[in-house]
Amino acid sequence: MKKARIYLPLLGALIGLLPLLLHLVLTWVGPSHVSAPPYVLVGPVVVAVVFVVTWFRDVRAEADEASTMRSVLLWASLGIAVLVVTVAFSHLSGYTEFELFPGERYRLMPTVVATVAVGGFQVLLAAVAILLDRREHGIPGGGVVVFLASVLTLLVPAGAGVMAERALRPPQPGVEHLVARAESAAREIPTEIEGVPHALDVPHGAAWKVEALTAGVLFELSDGVMMVDAVTGEELWRYRTPGSDIRNLVAADGNSLVVEEYPPSTDDDPNPMTVRVTLDTTSGRVLYRSEDYQRLLADKVSPVAYDSENAKPLADESVVVRTGAQVPLDVYGASSGALLWRFQETPDCVPDEEDPVLDLEITQDVVIATIRCRGEAVPVVHAFDANTGELLWTHEAENSNDFAGSALTVSSDGAILYRYDVHADAYFTIDTRTGEELTSGNWQAPRPNQDWLDAYLWENVTGAGVLLGSDPTLTLTNAHGEPEHTLELPSTDGQRGFAATEEVLYAVEWPESGDRAVELTAHPWEGTAPHTVENVLGRELTEEEGAGVRVVPGGVIVYARGSGRITAAVAVT
Repeated sequence: MKKARIYLPLLGALIGLLPLLLHLVLTWVGPSHVSAPPYVLVGPVVVAVVFVVTWFRDVRAEADEASTMRSVLLWASLGIAVLVVTVAFSHLSGYTEFELFPGERYRLMPTVVATVAVGGFQVLLAAVAILLDRREHGIPGGGVVVFLASVLTLLVPAGAGVMAERALRPPQPGVEHLVARAESAAREIPTEIEGVPHALDVPHGAAWKVEALTAGVLFELSDGVMMVDAVTGEELWRYRTPGSDIRNLVAADGNSLVVEEYPPSTDDDPNPMTVRVTLDTTSGRVLYRSEDYQRLLADKVSPVAYDSENAKPLADESVVVRTGAQVPLDVYGASSGALLWRFQETPDCVPDEEDPVLDLEITQDVVIATIRCRGEAVPVVHAFDANTGELLWTHEAENSNDFAGSALTVSSDGAILYRYDVHADAYFTIDTRTGEELTSGNWQAPRPNQDWLDAYLWENVTGAGVLLGSDPTLTLTNAHGEPEHTLELPSTDGQRGFAATEEVLYAVEWPESGDRAVELTAHPWEGTAPHTVENVLGRELTEEEGAGVRVVPGGVIVYARGSGRITAAVAVT
């Protein structure tokens, strides 16, 4: 019986190290998404220390006899272990009740679950050791003392644990910020696809938008962003603030990203400040952080004037442009929130009082706006320095046919502006830096009709040129906007989505009903044989889902979207 009494504390001491070891292993092997607080992880270690002291005294004891000090140590072990279980379980239940999205849990919960399990086992070992002592020798103080000690040992630590956890744990989970452990290798835009699709590490139903960047695939979430490697399918970095409403803005050069957080109001803080964080898109590291009461990226919410006018701008930061009837252009620093400049009029153009800005494009250096001037039938394209507001150049197209509309898009590197006059079918290509008109002509057949301009088709080109026409006949222009390649796709009874590079047109196709498996087909613009990947998602679409495609360096991304959320995503390399 003495061996059992000795080994029980030793066993309790050894298992007390497991949660901390598990935490270290998870941190070493892969990034942890939520860090368990020290007061949760260290608890089992404290119990382990008490067990070690008990075991050491038992080993040095000359006879198997009852000891008041041993009883004190065992009861202390029991009380602390109950406290550990209570705190850990409170932490676990508090966070899992606050889910990121339906069905998604925090990934570091295994550590806290291990703490609950280990603490519970330590409670069991301490209780068994106490019962063995009572059976063999009796506990000093008698049955009444044992009963009172049990009640106090179980209830007092439990109550203290709940109160401590409520005080120590914030009302909602904090920021989940992971950074890339290593820089990913530079990759080229794919010119063909050969490999087997592999799933991307995306929280189910958590992503609202997919964006193709040089660093990988950016998934925009309602509470943050995450970057995924298109080749490996693994998550590179993540920034999320569960419980906050989020808006995101990717810099025109794709090298940085602004996340604007709107924390929920509470009784203690009914009007919380907006948090604006600028992240490096390659590593996910924070470049700049600011707080104010503005909502620069929110829809239909005007910035607070005194915040923007008092903020200090940063060098080379991205810009946010807001348009309105009173002030056609208000331009703010996306990171600092500072009001950089305003455009109201020029000697040659007084903006129309209603809906003065028809279209808008922003590059890293230039803000380009199609502005309807008062008394003029033809809108004028104005280009401003993004940081200073200096008017760099204007472009006016003659049109004697009708009151002209004007649609703009820029090449993926921001060097060339494509201007299309939707009434006269006239197009112009313009150097965004100098305003020099490179070419002009007419897009009559093919041309981007109004439906396609409302969609993404004519803009979704990686490289130079724009995509013209409509399914099933599509045309890619060269860098100067002149039609260069045309493909006649096979007719389909289903739906298709497109993305294009200078070498390949990628199309995803899915039937309206029946077997709704998605196919990805690469159609070389040269007219050589296409390559098709059948059932690229590995499952059929539901009735509510559609599909989309994006091209990123290293692969082609195919995703399913339903109810406004990304429900599945794969990369084909």
